[in-house]
Amino acid sequence: MRSNYAEGMNESDYLRLLTRQAEQANDLLSNARKWERECWACQRLLQALKVPYRQEDFIEPTQQPPDVLFRDASFEVFFVLDQGRRLNEEWREELLRRRMAQSLNQLIRREQRPRRIPCADLQARLAPTLRKKAHNYSERGIDLSDLDLLAFVSLKRETADFNTPFPPPTEYLRQGWRSLSIVGPTFARVLFAHTDAPDFLRGSLGRTVLFDMGMGL
Repeated sequence: MRSNYAEGMNESDYLRLLTRQAEQANDLLSNARKWERECWACQRLLQALKVPYRQEDFIEPTQQPPDVLFRDASFEVFFVLDQGRRLNEEWREELLRRRMAQSLNQLIRREQRPRRIPCADLQARLAPTLRKKAHNYSERGIDLSDLDLLAFVSLKRETADFNTPFPPPTEYLRQGWRSLSIVGPTFARVLFAHTDAPDFLRGSLGRTVLFDMGMGL
């Protein structure tokens, strides 16, 4: 952890920085900031795909779905976590831990090494949410072909082996969405995008983008 110090920052300064980051994460996870959280996930995808944007490009629709309008994209955002994880509780506990710490050594804990899983398993993690959304929206008469699905994947216990192939997303295609993308702290991929999907999604179709660790949840 000491190797992560910002230049010229002593231990107490760095502890304050870590505490501030935890405060920001807790704030972002509050119910009041749901839309900003969804915009943040969209921005992570756009950064990975090297799509320039301005804050004013994001519009909150009057009716949901979708969650976020960005130019000609209609993003419906959902989060994929390890089973049983609760981000709000996790970050509340982490904030308390950081506030009480007197040294960086007190923040060090042994985390179990994530289990490597094939990309097929990563893709399968989307299924429960997508099946539920497809059923609920169809019952409400919502046209799924107008929606660009975006899954933000935050897994602690598993990590994808990107040397393994992604299988055809057959089940998700059958559901009728316009496009489906995934993004995580270190990767992004457009799983499918139909001909009427936004150009920036179709241009990255089927390409896994890997990048340095960014902010995760």
